[in-house]
Amino acid sequence: MRFLERKPEEPRTDLTPLVDVVFQLIIYFAVSTTFAFMGAMKVNLPKAGTPTLSASQKKIMLVIDQKENLYWEHQPLGWEELKTRLKQTYQENPDILVVIEADKNVHHGTVVKVLDLAKTIGFNRLAIATAPREKEITPPK
Repeated sequence: MRFLERKPEEPRTDLTPLVDVVFQLIIYFAVSTTFAFMGAMKVNLPKAGTPTLSASQKKIMLVIDQKENLYWEHQPLGWEELKTRLKQTYQENPDILVVIEADKNVHHGTVVKVLDLAKTIGFNRLAIATAPREKEITPPK
């Protein structure tokens, strides 16, 4: 009986596992950078049951801490500088969302003052950040 001799196959590199790993790394970094700035300032937000904002939306984060200090994207600033930056941002992008992240112990008047300042400059898209409300567990019947 005559057997055919097989030529040894050249080794090949299979790229499927590499593509899988790269895809998982892209997902990991996309998710981790989304949450990188969330909670960077220690602000005790009030709780609400309404839906949260998308992380991909273009927005300005204005933070008011418990001592009523103002922060623009985690950088401290005063009222005059806030007014200047809001005007400059409005000229660059009037449709940007202004999110006020105020500690729940901040006086209501301070939050209203920031809202009024943004509205006076011309911003129409304003939001107040809240923490998600814990789901109430109801016993089965």
